[in-house]
Amino acid sequence: MDFTENPGNNRGVVLFTALMFVLIMSILGTIACIITANDSTIAVNHEVSRKAFYSAEAGVHFALASIQKNLKANTMTLPETDGAVESLSSCMLPSDPDITDIFFEYLPTGAPVLTRITENEYQFTARGYGTRNADADIRVTFKNRSAFKFGAFGDKGFTAPEFSYFYGYDSTVTLNPGGDDGTNSCDIASNHSVTLSGNTEVHGHIGLGSSETITAVYNPIGNPEPHIYGIGNAVRTVGRVEPDPLGIVGGEYAEKLNSCRIFSDNGIIPVDLILGNGESVTLVGKSGGANYYFTNIELKTGATMNINTLDGPVNLFISGELDGKNGTITHASGDPKKFAIFSDRSEPVSISNSSAFYGVVYTPFADLDIFNGAAFYGAIFAKTIDMKKSGIFYFDIALKDKYLTKDVAMSSWYEVRR
Repeated sequence: MDFTENPGNNRGVVLFTALMFVLIMSILGTIACIITANDSTIAVNHEVSRKAFYSAEAGVHFALASIQKNLKANTMTLPETDGAVESLSSCMLPSDPDITDIFFEYLPTGAPVLTRITENEYQFTARGYGTRNADADIRVTFKNRSAFKFGAFGDKGFTAPEFSYFYGYDSTVTLNPGGDDGTNSCDIASNHSVTLSGNTEVHGHIGLGSSETITAVYNPIGNPEPHIYGIGNAVRTVGRVEPDPLGIVGGEYAEKLNSCRIFSDNGIIPVDLILGNGESVTLVGKSGGANYYFTNIELKTGATMNINTLDGPVNLFISGELDGKNGTITHASGDPKKFAIFSDRSEPVSISNSSAFYGVVYTPFADLDIFNGAAFYGAIFAKTIDMKKSGIFYFDIALKDKYLTKDVAMSSWYEVRR
């Protein structure tokens, strides 16, 4: 028997195996090329889509900055009724040869507009473009920032004695709150220092702002220390707080004050108002708001300033001192949204009440002394705040939407899928 192998047969098997291997490798190579090409196409499509999205995002931020700039320059107004629109034609990116990869427009493309959704809530849509006809839409909602982010703010300092209580409430829900409403919405703050004595309760947070050179500090005094009920970090660093957000000097409310100097509702009430012992005066409101102007107010012992807002709000503008520590300011309606005191000077302001005070005190360049032990309902914004006696302070959060600045802030956004 011959067991010698046939070399010719082995060469055939090797050749067949080699051909199969080449075929398999060719197929794998083709598949790899297809996968690579697909991945490359996906990557390119993703890249151009991202560029379109980033262009739309740039349009959103450019629009918000332009809107804020135009509002402060009084070259633009926001719609005043729900569903009303305002043109965005002044918020287009200017022609710049250095900007070659940002392409966007506002919708509708023919007449770009923003729309009022509800009170202090506005919306617009920006469409961004990329190469290969890629585009992306971002719809954004924004609001005007409130001047009263805090219930009580003293730029250069805030001081409260022991057994002081700070609560939040909403006057659109009730005009007669009863202590803590559970929202912990009464934040107090300063750009310099917050000093609270023992047994004080703050149902909110302590906000520590800053000046050009220092960061504000919190000084708790006494035992037991003040109790801060805000959720999370009770004491928070909030960055520099604008000391005059309503612009009582050089801004919107400066114009209101200057107008009030000429067209006040004082009537026979003198602008230099001094009420003697036991004397009284009544400031009557009207639809749209009555505006009273004074260069000085002094309430002597037992003197009373009555605020009557049955027919509308009362605004009291002062360019001088308000010495009310020996008298009383009464506001029978109990609605803080209907009474406000504004001062544009550094002369001190003092108030004292035997009954509750309802309203806003806005004196960003003046020291404010509060002598009353009765409850204070509303909001305070001053250079310094010094509460001389223990009392209860209720921050009316409804004031946040009443007193708005011309700064805008994005409240929500999303990419529109088409």
